[in-house]
Amino acid sequence: MNNSCPLCLHEKTVPIETLDKKIYYNCSLCDLIFLDPAYFLPTGQEKNRYQQHNNTLENKGYVEMLEGFLSKVLPYVDSSIRALDFGSGPGPVLKMLLERKGIPADIYDPYFAPGKIKKKYHLITCTEVLEHIHKARATWKKLTHLLLDGGYLAIMTQFHNGLANFPDWWYRRDPTHITFYSLKTLSWIHKNLSLNLVYNDKVKVAVLQKPLEQ
Repeated sequence: MNNSCPLCLHEKTVPIETLDKKIYYNCSLCDLIFLDPAYFLPTGQEKNRYQQHNNTLENKGYVEMLEGFLSKVLPYVDSSIRALDFGSGPGPVLKMLLERKGIPADIYDPYFAPGKIKKKYHLITCTEVLEHIHKARATWKKLTHLLLDGGYLAIMTQFHNGLANFPDWWYRRDPTHITFYSLKTLSWIHKNLSLNLVYNDKVKVAVLQKPLEQ
C-alpha cells in the first residue's frame, strides 16, 4: 500500500490509530495528517452530507464566522478586484457577502458549481474546504495557477497541533474531513509552492500571496 504524503509526496509517514479504528498517517516532512483512503466516504454519501449543512444567510452563526474570516482577509485587497470562492458548497454565502462589499465573485465546487475555471483572480477564498480534499498537491497547484501574480489565497481550516491530541480531536470526527494541516505544513507550503505566507492566526485562517514575477 502506498502511504506517501498527498501534499509533499514524501514516503516516510507515521500511522496514527484511533479508537474508532480509522487509520491516519502523519508526514514526517511537511506534518500533514491524512486519512487512509480505505476510509473515504463514497461520493454519493459525501455529497449528501454536504447537502445537510445549514450554510445559509439565515444561519447567523455561519455568517458571523465568514464575516470574521473576511475581516482578516479584505485588508489585503481593494474593491476593484474579482474573487473566486473555491469550494463554495450548495449555498454560495461567501460570494453574496463579498458582493455586498462591492467585490464581484465567481464560485467553483466539484459537486454544486462544477466546470472549468477560465479566469485568474486577485483573490481566492477557500473556507472549510482543504480538510475535504483528496488530492492535496494537485489542488494547491491548481489554486496557485488560478491566482494572478501578486494575488492572495485566503484559507480557513482548523490547524492540528500534533499527534498527541489528534485521536481525540473533535475536528477529525466529521467523516468528510480527511486532510489536516499544521503551522509546520503552512511553512512547507510557503517554502515549496511559491506562495508567501503573509498572515496566519495560528488557529484556522491564513493568507498567502503569489509573488509578482521578477
